[in-house]
Amino acid sequence: MSIDVEIVSRPPLLAAAIRVPRDGARVREAWSKLESLLEDHPAVLERDFGYVFVPEWQWATEVTMLWVGVSVNGFEGLPAGLETLTIPARQFARTRVIGDAAMMRQTYDGLAEWFRSGPYERDVDEGVLGFERNALTPVNPFHIPANVIDTFDFEIYAPIKGLKAIGSEAFPGILGAEVRKGRTRRIVGIELAVVDRKKNGVRPEQDIPRFWQSVMPRLSEIRDRMPPYGTIGLYSYEPPFGPGQDFRYFAGAEVESDSEAPLPEGMSERTIPADDTLVVTYRGKADGFGRAWDFFHGYWYPQQADFDAIHDYEFERHDERFLGPDREASVFELHFPIRPRVRDTRLTEKIVVDEKGGHALQDLRGERLRMVSFQGADFLGIDMRQAKLRHVNFVGAELEHIYFADVRIDQMQMGGTVFERIRRPASAKSRLDGEPGTDGWVNVEPVVFRDSDLGEARFESCDLRNATFDGCRLDGARIDGILVTELLEAYRKTT
Repeated sequence: MSIDVEIVSRPPLLAAAIRVPRDGARVREAWSKLESLLEDHPAVLERDFGYVFVPEWQWATEVTMLWVGVSVNGFEGLPAGLETLTIPARQFARTRVIGDAAMMRQTYDGLAEWFRSGPYERDVDEGVLGFERNALTPVNPFHIPANVIDTFDFEIYAPIKGLKAIGSEAFPGILGAEVRKGRTRRIVGIELAVVDRKKNGVRPEQDIPRFWQSVMPRLSEIRDRMPPYGTIGLYSYEPPFGPGQDFRYFAGAEVESDSEAPLPEGMSERTIPADDTLVVTYRGKADGFGRAWDFFHGYWYPQQADFDAIHDYEFERHDERFLGPDREASVFELHFPIRPRVRDTRLTEKIVVDEKGGHALQDLRGERLRMVSFQGADFLGIDMRQAKLRHVNFVGAELEHIYFADVRIDQMQMGGTVFERIRRPASAKSRLDGEPGTDGWVNVEPVVFRDSDLGEARFESCDLRNATFDGCRLDGARIDGILVTELLEAYRKTT
């Protein structure tokens, strides 16, 4: 069974718990005792979630014991009869169980297979605990007898030890990965646009090798080539970045930095910036080198904290080790640009866990900030629900991937502002029963512009189906070059 698994980082977790044999009835007895011991106790941190802690080292044989517990803010003053558990900050593989007992077993089996066949190693060392996180609302599953409960809905957190060794079955074809100092490169060659893949039937793993067949005979026309005489394929991207996106592919060769030689007919020049790169060395046929991308974007990058990826471009480099696109023994390099990660500034030591992504956020809920300059600051992963922004200067700011629903904007000057790729959720009606901003929460209520000056605005390639314009000045407004006032006048004459 295939399951959805996310890699999440969680802050330290302190818990007060009761150890029990692995038995549904005993688990519920322990929960009842916890409730009586900790009712209204100030140490309890989350009253909407209950935990079942699992000894990971027992998976090798059979899990025979569990701990039933709640998260607490400290161990001082806890009642007698409780054990204290400390789960350190670390990465977990998180998945969700939704269904009956058979589905629960299948999910656990699927998670075991995910670890077995994937690049991550599960931490099953002695003393390491994983856990199940159960929502206690709207129904507390611990209140339903074990022989009665027939539907489960909880999250599994399995601790990750790290990546398996390169060269294992988890990374077929990957020979190594290292950070290299970057330098500026001048490339002369020919460009291929890879756009509208589904519409045009484009398959980069096939089309790019074919493109090289037309480029290779012309490489001898390039003067002042830089030794060693390899070739470079440059991938250039534009936001939004992600799998399956359009890109431009530039196939060519590196030339001397001071070359003044004329460009061959039909060729152009590109410059690769002097960014450091993570160089992944791959061996295999060209149609399988997507594994190098999978290794970087799916495995290497998420598990480290020293570098940020530069998403605008990547490049491949071929030298004498490359024997052809259809040779299993071909070796080439994929260069992924990176920059040292600037350490986050901490404004508070308080932490709250984002339930959508499982991320640990600095907890500034309810705080008030006045007269602050954030000029040039970089905000990522910010929860601004119900926040109030007044007298804020956003000149030159960039906002990307924003969940903007039920927002009220009053008195905004936005000359020169560009709105791109604004989308309505693909839903016929709103679903507001989930947590705002999560995948289960969808708002398709209309966007309203009221008493606003949109003079000189331009709407390009926009979906305005069922849009309503009431009481608006339309002097000089045009649709596909035709004055709206003329269209309205022509309509009036025909009705």
